[in-house]
Amino acid sequence: MQVFDVVIAFAALLAVCLFLNQICKMQGSLTPLAAISITMLWFSLAGVLDCLVLMGYLYYAVSVALGFAAIWDIIKKKQIQIFTAGFCLFFGLSAVFLVYLALRQPVVSVWDEMSFWGTAAKMTKLDNTLYTVSPLSQIWEWTATQKPGMIALGYFIQFFGSRFFAWKLYLAYDILLFACFASIVGGLEKTRWNVWIPVASAAFLSPWFFTIYQRETTLRPVYMDSYGDIPAGVLAAGAVAFWLCLHQTKSKGLWALPVILTAAMYIKDNTLPIALMAFGIIALDAFFFGLPVEMDTKTSVKYLKRVGFCVSAIFCMGVEYLVWNYHAAAAVQMRAEQGGLGSTSMALGEVLKNGVQMMAAPASVSPEITERYGAKFAQVFTDMAHAFFKVSITMAGPCLTALILIAAMFGAVVLFGKKGTRLRSGILSGAVLLGFFAYYLVIVFSYVFIFKDFQAASLDSYNRYIYPYLLFAFLVALAFLANAAQQQRRFEPLTGVVSGLAVVMLVRFSTLMMPQFTILGYPEPYFNEMKQSEQNAQAVTQAVPRNSRIFYVYQGDNGEHWFRQSYNLLPLLTDPSGSVDEQKGWSGGMGGTFGLAELANGDLYYHPYTPQQLSSYLIESKCDYLYIEQLDEIFEQSYAELFEDGLKNAQNKPVLYQINQKGDSAWMTLVELEVTE
Repeated sequence: MQVFDVVIAFAALLAVCLFLNQICKMQGSLTPLAAISITMLWFSLAGVLDCLVLMGYLYYAVSVALGFAAIWDIIKKKQIQIFTAGFCLFFGLSAVFLVYLALRQPVVSVWDEMSFWGTAAKMTKLDNTLYTVSPLSQIWEWTATQKPGMIALGYFIQFFGSRFFAWKLYLAYDILLFACFASIVGGLEKTRWNVWIPVASAAFLSPWFFTIYQRETTLRPVYMDSYGDIPAGVLAAGAVAFWLCLHQTKSKGLWALPVILTAAMYIKDNTLPIALMAFGIIALDAFFFGLPVEMDTKTSVKYLKRVGFCVSAIFCMGVEYLVWNYHAAAAVQMRAEQGGLGSTSMALGEVLKNGVQMMAAPASVSPEITERYGAKFAQVFTDMAHAFFKVSITMAGPCLTALILIAAMFGAVVLFGKKGTRLRSGILSGAVLLGFFAYYLVIVFSYVFIFKDFQAASLDSYNRYIYPYLLFAFLVALAFLANAAQQQRRFEPLTGVVSGLAVVMLVRFSTLMMPQFTILGYPEPYFNEMKQSEQNAQAVTQAVPRNSRIFYVYQGDNGEHWFRQSYNLLPLLTDPSGSVDEQKGWSGGMGGTFGLAELANGDLYYHPYTPQQLSSYLIESKCDYLYIEQLDEIFEQSYAELFEDGLKNAQNKPVLYQINQKGDSAWMTLVELEVTE
């Protein structure tokens, strides 16, 4: 079990937190989120500049220096104030999850982890180069477009490790969430346990509450996956909670907000509007209700400082947007020059322009756009309106009832909060709720102008696109509740509202989600097949040179096994197993099922190759080895003549063959594998 790299990463974060608290005078509960945001941007920038290793060592060297400076200050002043409720919550949860994940060793198990999130993180670690420009990514088209924040954080936490481990990626995901939860309880005193414990409980349950909508019969890995959807919503909410805590405690640290907002933009491309909404709420509050600490008496000076803060925040976010777009464009161009597809999506600005025109002024839309997207726009708009009222995507139900719950939380703050804060709470809560509908329109436009027709027809992944904003709105409302409850006495109404909310969420969670299918105790057999596939892949990687190209066969595969093993086989390259070329009879699609046309079994990624066509493909695609994980009679009857053993060794176990050229044909010779059962 390799945990020293994670312990070093935690020590570095602790050193930065101590420095922010002791030297920069930042409130203790806010230091984890500031430290993690700085870390995320540091390693993201290092990846863009293609100097991950150098910047990694520099980061740790700087953290050591900062830690010593903080410790010296503690010794000199004989005072330490970092142990607030939020700080203890962050490191307590992080330590528990470190031990739990290290013992259970979960592996990637969800489709998009294998198609991007886990694969990109593994590429970055193995190659010490950001996945966008890594030589290992040459067969992937998505690597030049997705934001690197989560990947960079996963690289940081296992920087000193010799291997890549998925559970460390999950831990990086979790500590980001916990840092945001710490900010939500940031303004609460440790002695107010009857407030901060329910608030922390509600925050911890919220990712399940807004992603699960029925009793599950399979694992739902909320705290054991590496998708960016949940972190995108939670980090944006963390930025707003950070701002509210600064106001509540009148502490220093305003400079960190642009950093956190910028980090929120680095999570996922299609959740950029949520980060912008977080900025809008903070800017609105700053301009009309003031900065956390305002010493000047002149009104003009106050407003000038407020505008200056807003400009600095949006400037940092804008620089990030331009830097990443420049890097992504260069990566896309490189892919195109290497034979990739390049960029095939409509730009975001064009999407918004066309969408608003089609909705508000259809006559101004060009005939070409109307002909291509008009009917699709009408259908998607109708389906999304129906989904808003009827499609259940959370434990609270569809979007409508989830928004009613969030509005009720804001309403409690306005109704029971201090008189001087009610107007402010009402305006900001209205902005959060109105922002949902703006975000909903962005998703409508995305289905119309970006997604494929079959995705739009079924509102593919609808829940994943909507729940990040619902999470954001809920956690912002929770932060407002927490701050308002802190200002009241122990048994006033908002204390009861907070406790009641936590109880309702816990009851709903226990009703819809069985503990054995969560992080609390998932069944080990769920991962057995995946762990065995990983062991098979490790045997292959140990048997062949690093830069080898592998042709993958798994009869009956629908593409999932191909994605899983393309991840497991890194740093080897898994061939796409087929390309489109009608003249040569090659069919497209990433999957491992092959056979003669007359023996077709109807699988989705079935490739009806003749022996000559398969042989030609293997030679022309420059594959070095052919790996058979699962064989069937169709493959055996179709291609046994190409293998020196007639496929006898592949009957009951995974086998690896080296591809040699014999005349104009490919000839496969057996390679010994040592696979652990």
